[in-house]
Amino acid sequence: MKIGLTNGKVASDATIRALEAALGCDISDSFKSFVLANDGAKTETNTFKIAENNDSGVNQFIPVGEILKERSHVENLSRKAYPVAWAEGGNYIFLDEAADGAVFFWDHELPESPTLLASSFSAFLDLLEPFDTKKVELKPGQVKRVWIDPEFAKRLKK
Repeated sequence: MKIGLTNGKVASDATIRALEAALGCDISDSFKSFVLANDGAKTETNTFKIAENNDSGVNQFIPVGEILKERSHVENLSRKAYPVAWAEGGNYIFLDEAADGAVFFWDHELPESPTLLASSFSAFLDLLEPFDTKKVELKPGQVKRVWIDPEFAKRLKK
């Protein structure tokens, strides 16, 4: 994995078994191995490609004990699918065991059209790249206007 993680815990066997019982299937071995060391881990700033001109980043991995609650916020999931990470902008990363543990991006603006990202959780982790602000280049005239919340601007001045 190319990005750093912090605050990860060890998921308990009981919590993992409870998730599997609720889903009616075993969770992927690569995801299970991950949560046995990094349950609920926060990520350093990162990015991954969704499509040619679209990318996002993972904010944090969802603790196993919270997956079923978060699942209720994600529309159109198959019975054996479950969210594993919060992505930028109120979106999710989810695994679908009915699709052999494939990993998808769920966009809250397009809930019926998840995007396949990787064939497995470990392959998804390999997609995460550290975000480098030096690679962001705005061309002259590209930014037309900017709005800043006045309350936020006041806090910046303090």
